[in-house]
Amino acid sequence: MIARAALELIDDQGVGAASMRSIGKRLGVQGMSLYKHVGDRDGLLDAVVELIVSELDDDPEVLATAEHGWRDYLARLAHGVRRYAIAHPHAFPLVATRPAEAPWMNPPLRSLAWVESLLDVLQVEGFDDDEAVFAYRSFNSFLLGYLLMESGARTLEDPGPGDGTFSPGSDPDPVAGGLTPTRGTQERERIAEAETADELIDPQGSLGRYPTIRRLATRLAEDRYDEEFGRALEEMLDGIASRLRKV
Repeated sequence: MIARAALELIDDQGVGAASMRSIGKRLGVQGMSLYKHVGDRDGLLDAVVELIVSELDDDPEVLATAEHGWRDYLARLAHGVRRYAIAHPHAFPLVATRPAEAPWMNPPLRSLAWVESLLDVLQVEGFDDDEAVFAYRSFNSFLLGYLLMESGARTLEDPGPGDGTFSPGSDPDPVAGGLTPTRGTQERERIAEAETADELIDPQGSLGRYPTIRRLATRLAEDRYDEEFGRALEEMLDGIASRLRKV
């Protein structure tokens, strides 16, 4: 219940808003009373990460076995991870930065149960040890880079008062894993007051010296994450398949 309240607060306001005081207020209790259950804020943030990652267990599109082959299994798993990243863009940096259960684990697939499932499925599908480890690392590296970029962009579109490295108000301590991006006040005001597409694309008026970027700016600003994720995922899977054929 405490982790759920913390996640809801982060979804609404950003990582920096998740102080014990704010979470306690959301639950109708004193913030200090939460320490009896979660130890400290680091423990609470770890519980939030576990809650996010556990959404894979309830995702009907994600399969526990390779019923339709290893490519289908990894593709379904990748889209499941992306779904929880999109559902929690303000909290996703925690998944990427909080210490994992084992030091060798690579986010964002950071559940020992899911790592075991992935490696077991790949070996059932004929991967040897080196190939399975290569696929695991390639899979996570692709997802981490892409989903940090996408979740960051979505956070910028809808920033919360607690987005950023530091907590708001009376809690000045850095928030562990609080890497959510923010825009400065002046830039947000310029974007809000923009009357033309050019003003939205270049709110700071800094692209005049970069003609190629300026020419492609409209395309660069398009939201094509769905299409690009699917294409890049297939290319990553092609790379794994190519390695299998060469071994």
